[in-house]
Order: sequence, then structure tokens, then C-alpha cells
Amino acid sequence: MKRLKYLFYVLILFLLLNFYQNYIFYRIPYNPLAELSTDIPTKFYLNLNGPNGVTLSKSSYNLDDNTLIFDYFEKLNLMPLKEKRHRDEIYKHDTESYYSCGFRFGDLKYSFVYITEVYLDDLTVLSIRSDIPKFKNGYYKIIDSKFDYEYINSILNSSQ
Repeated sequence: MKRLKYLFYVLILFLLLNFYQNYIFYRIPYNPLAELSTDIPTKFYLNLNGPNGVTLSKSSYNLDDNTLIFDYFEKLNLMPLKEKRHRDEIYKHDTESYYSCGFRFGDLKYSFVYITEVYLDDLTVLSIRSDIPKFKNGYYKIIDSKFDYEYINSILNSSQ
């Protein structure tokens, strides 16, 4: 009888964890960059990738400018997107041009954060990936605004 009772508890715990991972997690605003707030990015780059492989690129090694740009991304109100449920929103676009950018942290052991797939026709969906252990890779939707390319571009232009 005790075994059945413990088996029942394990089953309930498994179902609750599964429910959290598949439903509740995707309803709570979460920005994975907030976990990196103690690190200072040593490099930032921004690319505009065109449909024919044409790329316009800008980069910055200025720590103050990189911190300003990272603070912008860190303060975005993001909602995780489940790839299976939001397939059309993530993968179907009217234009093939998109922004991609990245941060490098540290000097000896490089850690990178890549923010890609910010398409020009939908500036609210982006992909955030990193090689940092336990980082929550995935697609995110900006809830209350859009990707502000002009702000980032003005910071990069002022640093050059």
C-alpha cells in the first residue's frame, strides 16, 4: 500500500512538472539576459542580413556603449515562445532581410550571446542563443514594444 501511495505522489509530481514546462512557463514573462547582468560585454556586433547574402555590419569594443546596448536588451519585456505552437509566427516572413547581433563576454574564456532572426516584417520575435551553461535558448516575443534598431544604431554611430 505504501508503494502505491509513493508511486501516486511521483506520478502527480511528474504531471505537475510536465504541465509547468509545457504551459505555465510560456505564460510568464522572462528575459534570459537578466541572468547575465553582472557581466560586462567586451564586444558587440550588429548585422543586417539581406536576401542575397548581402550583409551590413557594425561593431563596438567600447565598454560603455556595449553596456548601454546590453541594458536595452536586458530591459526588454520578453515572453518565451513554444516552437510547435508558434511555428507560423517564427518561421513565415514576407521579407528575407533580418537583423542579427551578438555580445562577447570575458577575455580569456569567450562566452557569446547571439540575438538573431529579428525579421524586418516582424520586429517583435527574436531568437536568443548562447554557449553559456544553463542559458535558456529559444524564441522570444517582445511584449510591449518592438526591436529599436535606431537606438542601437545611434549608439554604434556615436562610438565610431
